[in-house]
Amino acid sequence: MVQQLIELCTSNAGLTWMMVASDTAIALAYFAIPLTMAVVLRHRKEDIPYPWLWTLFVAFIVACGMTHLAHVWSALSGTAYLGLHATIGVITALASVGTAVAFAYILPQIRNLPSPRQQRALLEKLVAERTREKDHLIREINHRIGNQLQVLSSVLSIESRRAETPEAQLVLKRLRDELDRMSAQHLELSHRDYLAMSDETRDDKRQIVQQDRARSSEFELARGEKA
Repeated sequence: MVQQLIELCTSNAGLTWMMVASDTAIALAYFAIPLTMAVVLRHRKEDIPYPWLWTLFVAFIVACGMTHLAHVWSALSGTAYLGLHATIGVITALASVGTAVAFAYILPQIRNLPSPRQQRALLEKLVAERTREKDHLIREINHRIGNQLQVLSSVLSIESRRAETPEAQLVLKRLRDELDRMSAQHLELSHRDYLAMSDETRDDKRQIVQQDRARSSEFELARGEKA
């Protein structure tokens, strides 16, 4: 059995069918690869750099598949078909040389393209920077609000001492109580946010708070002197 199989594989007929089968398989693979590439290029053309280079690869691979298909046709028909082989050979040569030249020309630019890892790292860096800027801005606005609440409370305190009628004093007292409630709630939220900060951000906040308190004290002192 083994001897017969060896004789079949080494005979002219066996070698011919082996060549036909191998060339057919190679041709099918060569036609399947560019088909897949063409589908990807069609749906992701905007995401693929240098789509024309993909087109050259598709043409090159199809031409290679045609050479194997011509070999199969010649083997099955028993005719050389030199004209067909020459035509397909010229097409394949042009596609091969064109793809090689284009790839060599574009290679320096391809080497400079950022890798997915580099793009992800750059994106994460930008997101982190924007997040820090946003957090700093939110905290600064938060403290400015606290400062304005303190200023309003100081103004109401001064006006309460200057009010002449009990009705005016009552209204000012209600307003000050409401501002005190808002200030207490704001202070609680600010304190909770303060505990979650890093050391660098905590130092920034401490400086902002000190500046706000100094401005508030200066404002209240100035209003007191005018009163």
